[in-house]
Amino acid sequence: MNENMSCAAMAPIVSAEVFEIEAKLSTPYRLTEGVLVATQAVLVKLKDADGVVGWGEANPAETVDGETPAGVMRVLKETLLPVVLGARQPNPGTIDAQVDTLIASHLCAKGAVTMALLDILGKRLKVSGATLLGGPIRRSLPVLWPLSNGTAEDDIPIIEERAAQGFASFMLKMGTSPIASEIKRVAALEARYGERIKLIADANQGWSLDQAREFLAGIASSRIAFVEEPLATDVIKGMADLSKQSRFPLSADESIIELADAAELAAAGASKIFSIKSSKNGGPLRAQRIAATAEAFGINCYMNSMIEFGITQAASLQHAVTVRNLVDVGHAYMSTMRLAEDPTDFASFVRNGFVHLPDRPGLGIEMDEAHVRRLTTSTFTLGAQK
Repeated sequence: MNENMSCAAMAPIVSAEVFEIEAKLSTPYRLTEGVLVATQAVLVKLKDADGVVGWGEANPAETVDGETPAGVMRVLKETLLPVVLGARQPNPGTIDAQVDTLIASHLCAKGAVTMALLDILGKRLKVSGATLLGGPIRRSLPVLWPLSNGTAEDDIPIIEERAAQGFASFMLKMGTSPIASEIKRVAALEARYGERIKLIADANQGWSLDQAREFLAGIASSRIAFVEEPLATDVIKGMADLSKQSRFPLSADESIIELADAAELAAAGASKIFSIKSSKNGGPLRAQRIAATAEAFGINCYMNSMIEFGITQAASLQHAVTVRNLVDVGHAYMSTMRLAEDPTDFASFVRNGFVHLPDRPGLGIEMDEAHVRRLTTSTFTLGAQK
């Protein structure tokens, strides 16, 4: 992003509204850590002196990054937003660097601010977020569909339904069932579908090193695209050992929070794929640096998601279409389709199993602010200091 262009283009931010929201999932989702029935997020609405509005979103997950909605609300109110409101030219890159001098970690909160500022900058310049991030090299991406912890019999009805809608990649959540049953699950699905679909196994840090070895040996003849975050402990050394022993690429997800994590994994040869989540990794600018690190080490990127609303999904997509080293599978842009309600129109971007880059400036989404307020469980507003 051209710093001089963006600095000149930005006007002071005069107000910030923050909303903690909650929505139910359409269908409960079984994960290693339990059954998820609802999700929370923190939305940030910034308005500049010319009336241009930008939106950001934080998706804290205490089991992954140690962050909570209450913690995000607090750090936004006490530390991050006062910086934004006090800046004469709140350039996204400058603000993103400045907040690190004030407080460590808190990447979800920082990412929400960056998303909102990029949204404003794109709208002011009448260009997409992807253009600000270097320019899109594609206009669409295939989308995967996730499958809960369970059996092949549980999976088949969902695969049939979603395959009829154009989805051709499916992520099998694992980590709670015996390894033998997971091996049987993969074999049954591959016997039924052959090369018509691509499968990914995600253990969500649910296995010991011995269990991971057992699983990888048991699927040795399969066509699994990659295995994500298999280990609960000793992740870097264990994944480095597994990577040397197995022909299947391993993906790092929960073990990559900051850029330093990505560098450590890459240097150790512990992962062939980096799972990038825009909010978890601190917003598109920081996610972009992780993708660049991956490319330098010959590592591919998989664009993943938390259970997100449309703002984070849109920010991730604006970044994804600029990334050269994407893995050849579906990517995680189905999150809003799994929610009972979402205050954005992101779900309309997903058609026939592909997500399409919108032809709009900024993050490219339309917001229903009345809907945001209906979902809100707590909120606050800050104004610029006179």
